[in-house]
Amino acid sequence: MLDKVTIWEAARATSAATSFFDEIEINDEVFVDGATGANCPLSSLWTEASHLYGERLTGVRAADFQWRLEDNLKCLVSIGTGKPSLKPFKDSLTGIGKSLVAIATDIESAIEAFKDHHPELLSTGRFFRFNVSQGLEDVGLEDASRKQDIVAATRHYSQLIDVHKSLQACGEALIAKQAKCT
Repeated sequence: MLDKVTIWEAARATSAATSFFDEIEINDEVFVDGATGANCPLSSLWTEASHLYGERLTGVRAADFQWRLEDNLKCLVSIGTGKPSLKPFKDSLTGIGKSLVAIATDIESAIEAFKDHHPELLSTGRFFRFNVSQGLEDVGLEDASRKQDIVAATRHYSQLIDVHKSLQACGEALIAKQAKCT
C-alpha cells in the first residue's frame, strides 16, 4: 500500500475522526482517525517505518541487523491541532471523567517522550513539531464555525520568530530531500 497511497489520502485518513468526519476507503481498506487507538501515532509510525524500510532496503529484518531509521531519515514533520490548556482535576464525577479523557488524549506528553527517545533528530534539525501554542485551547473538532479564530491563532503562531525559523528550516529540509529524489 505504501507505493499506492498519496499524501492527501494519508492526511485525510488521519483526520477521519469518527464523530466528525467520514471514514475513507483507500485501495479497498477503510481508515478512521487514530484516536480510536493511537491518538498520537508517532511512536507506532516510527516502529513500522523502521521495520518496513529496513527490510525493504536491505532484504533483512531490521531486528536482525544494525540498520537504524534515524540514520536514514532526512525530515520528519509532526503537525498538531493546538496545545490544550492545563486544567486541574475536578472533584465531581463529570470533572474526573473529563480529566481522564484529557489524560488519555494527551498528545504533548507522547511528543515529548518521542523527543526524549530521539534527541539526534532534534539536534540535527530533522524533526519538526508545529503546534499552535495558544488561542485554540477551547476550540474543538466540532468548532468549524470558528475558522477565523483558528486562522488568527495559526497566523500569530507561525509569525513567532522561533516558529518562523523552524518553518524555514523544515522547508529547506524538504526541498533538499526533493532535490535528491529528482
